[in-house]
Amino acid sequence: MKFYAAFQNLNLFTKSFLLLIILFFLYGLGIHFFDGIMPIHEWRKTDSLSITWNYSNGASFLYPKTNFISNAGNRNAAAEFPIVYYIIGKIWSVFGQHEWIAKLISFLTLFSAIALFSNVVQHFYQNQRKTLLFVGVIFSSPVLIYYSDTLLPNVYSFAFLLYTGYFLFRFLIDQKFSSLIFFTVFLSLAVMVKVTVLIAVLTFAGAAFCYYFFHKRNLFSKHLKSFLTLFVSLVLAFLFTYLWFSYAIRFNEKYHSILFSTTIRPIWEVDAQRRKEIWDIIWKYQLNMLYHFLILIPSVLFVFYLIVRKKISPFFVWAIVIGFIGLFAYFILWFWVFDVHDYYLIEALFFPLIFLFITVKYSDEILSRFTKTRRVVSILFILTLVLQAVSYTQIAFGKDNIITKNTFFVSQFVKGNWGYFHWYHAEHLKKLQEQASDIQKIINKEDTVLCISDPSPNIQLYTIKRIGFTSQNFFDGGDVKSRISEFVVDKGADYMLVIGPEVQDSAVLFFSQFKLYSKNNIKVYDLKPYKTKFSYK
Repeated sequence: MKFYAAFQNLNLFTKSFLLLIILFFLYGLGIHFFDGIMPIHEWRKTDSLSITWNYSNGASFLYPKTNFISNAGNRNAAAEFPIVYYIIGKIWSVFGQHEWIAKLISFLTLFSAIALFSNVVQHFYQNQRKTLLFVGVIFSSPVLIYYSDTLLPNVYSFAFLLYTGYFLFRFLIDQKFSSLIFFTVFLSLAVMVKVTVLIAVLTFAGAAFCYYFFHKRNLFSKHLKSFLTLFVSLVLAFLFTYLWFSYAIRFNEKYHSILFSTTIRPIWEVDAQRRKEIWDIIWKYQLNMLYHFLILIPSVLFVFYLIVRKKISPFFVWAIVIGFIGLFAYFILWFWVFDVHDYYLIEALFFPLIFLFITVKYSDEILSRFTKTRRVVSILFILTLVLQAVSYTQIAFGKDNIITKNTFFVSQFVKGNWGYFHWYHAEHLKKLQEQASDIQKIINKEDTVLCISDPSPNIQLYTIKRIGFTSQNFFDGGDVKSRISEFVVDKGADYMLVIGPEVQDSAVLFFSQFKLYSKNNIKVYDLKPYKTKFSYK
């Protein structure tokens, strides 16, 4: 009772933050907090961490680098606005290059954003229990939970969007210039870090405009000053985004970097068969990572019932209509990234949250007369949220227990697919993580490494904290033996790192005479003797 009384005396921000910490442990996120990167999407995770590592070693803010040396002979690569990487890199330079620091900053950023945004939710709900429930709803989306301990820009963009909503709320209440500045800054950051978040920004901006212009009919008579002020902030955010991505595109062109995509990936770029396959992936497996259909379908039906009965504000109707159009455009324009990149769903998270926000707010419209039914529905709603979240995180972290074996919240296809990723991780990257310090003693910081068994740019190079080449350099074709000798003689590869017994190519074996290290299927070979003994010319 004393604990409950003390909890009741806390402000809403603190209550929300404490709830998020409880969910953090409930969903098992603390178990691997001090571990290295986990599957899935090791490729994209290490790309971000690699840029951060280079910032910690003195890279210039406007010249982001990775560990990967491209065929053009440089490590320069730009994509999203790298402010997060730069800040964490500078923190690493002071406290050491610990990935748990990056995870901590990610969780603190997201949790503080959700906790601040709870004040906006409370303004509409006028009910702290419902507000805290919605806070839990936000942090129970599997796709957000699992990637919240990474440096993926999608998570930070989502957090910055929540900051934006909070400071917009503050500005509309107090009309303070400081609130406007923070609104503009976080709006700009949200879009610059992940430009696809514009679908959410334009949805709510468009809904507000239509609501006050068509329904209230007082947009220019009563709200002209606020409208013009916020419009200027929106234009500034667009301008900053345009300037950064123009710079990033020119930067990549100058250094011939193709590591990051700075353009759309539309549906018309794939053939009909592949299009069907990706649609199946989206509908059957990925959308469930937003929220389970047992939650989404009843919420959608309930909201449309409220719309027909004219129980909700036209603002929400406009948000749903415009949001649906934006979401449709998003899937069409970035269609084939969804073949495997499920974290792109984080930008779409705003849309189901509209329905869930309305469902929680107006749930009493139907259930107020039925006390027992309301309790049962509320319990089932919370249990479904929690069980789905726990199921996904347990499977995503590679657990084998009663939950992962019996849950129906995750498809057998996803279980099998993620199970393979964990098996591959255990046989490759995990071993390299455990042996990285030993390998670093062999390979000096100034030496370059050829990670011949790594198809990605930065997974293995980042893990051993060295720069160099990977088999990504060979994707443009050519005889493997000739290409390896080219990298040895002309491009300065000093060592070759090989992981896995499956690497038995005769071209690789040709360069395996000078073995320096061998443990758990990880081998390091000295390539320096070949610089004088062999030439591909």
